[in-house]
Amino acid sequence: MPTTQEHQNKQSGTQLALSDLEQSQNSPQHANWIVTLAFYKALHAVDSYFAKLGVHPKGHWQREQYVQNHLESIHQQYLELYQASIIARYEAHTYELQEITTLVNDSLSIEAHIHTLLAVD
Repeated sequence: MPTTQEHQNKQSGTQLALSDLEQSQNSPQHANWIVTLAFYKALHAVDSYFAKLGVHPKGHWQREQYVQNHLESIHQQYLELYQASIIARYEAHTYELQEITTLVNDSLSIEAHIHTLLAVD
């Protein structure tokens, strides 16, 4: 099972790819990937916290349940990111700049919350 640090490394790598896409002059073409990467950054942040507790969710559904039960304050943002990433990956939806900004900010908010929790322990 991945450790807290391994999840944080994944999170950092995902941030690099996300930053590259956000800075691209063709970012509207990459909107779905930006949304997807924003979700996966949040996922690895959440997983880093759970790994520290010795919990390793076995898939998206179980992880979402853990977030709902143990990280209630970020559950709504996490759920919205998860649902947006499904739409981005499997449906023909084009995200507007405001939607992308909101979702990326949600990801950053989740990361900040998890960072605070990890710093306390």
